[in-house]
Amino acid sequence: MKGLKLIILLLVTLCVTHAYGKNPPTSMTPKLEIAIVLSMKYPSFSEGKLIYISVDRQKMYVLYNHEIIKEFDISTSKYGTGSTKDSNKTPLGLHFVASKIGEGDPINTIYKSRAKTGKIAVPDQDKYVNSDLITTRIMWLEGGEEKNSLGKNSSFKRYIYIHGTPDEMGLGYTASHGCVRMRNNDILGLFEYVEMGTPVILWQNDVRNDKSMSKQLRKVKRKAKKRERKNKRKKRSRQNLRINY
Repeated sequence: MKGLKLIILLLVTLCVTHAYGKNPPTSMTPKLEIAIVLSMKYPSFSEGKLIYISVDRQKMYVLYNHEIIKEFDISTSKYGTGSTKDSNKTPLGLHFVASKIGEGDPINTIYKSRAKTGKIAVPDQDKYVNSDLITTRIMWLEGGEEKNSLGKNSSFKRYIYIHGTPDEMGLGYTASHGCVRMRNNDILGLFEYVEMGTPVILWQNDVRNDKSMSKQLRKVKRKAKKRERKNKRKKRSRQNLRINY
């Protein structure tokens, strides 16, 4: 049944592609985009807990068994995306939660180098606007692909986190220095829900313009048509049996 739902989603995508051409990815629903990305790029991570971060939308989607259960405003890097060391860019692709820091600490606790400073921030005070402080909780990411896990490009070695921010009014826009910022109340709950090793996908750009995905979508369409013809033949056979009976 899940496979049939996915095929329907993919076929709808083909219609959307034909209708909207190269419009930005926000013309596609988050559910549809995530279904395509998972099925074409990361099929092994369709089940269980998953964090999907859309750079285009500046949104985080928390999924369980392919269903969106929570949605949060976030902020990725104002310098763009990439995995180059010292670029302050947000890395793309598959990641995993490698470390969780701050359990039991008061909300809005300020951290420096992952250690408590003993100070508590008051979100959105003037002095915190455009600040790059880390607050409340830290989820330290490690890359799961060659481009974001090896050598100096390793997301872990670049100190890429999902963390709270005192500049909550800046969420929904690209404003960070490479990490993924969240509201303090939001990351407090997410921290409790997420486990070590939970996959995190950071995604950007319109998946419909990816040639490899377009090729896979054509394959899915052919398979769906083949299955449809097979089902029609079965239906005709059952009708013939009833008539003969």
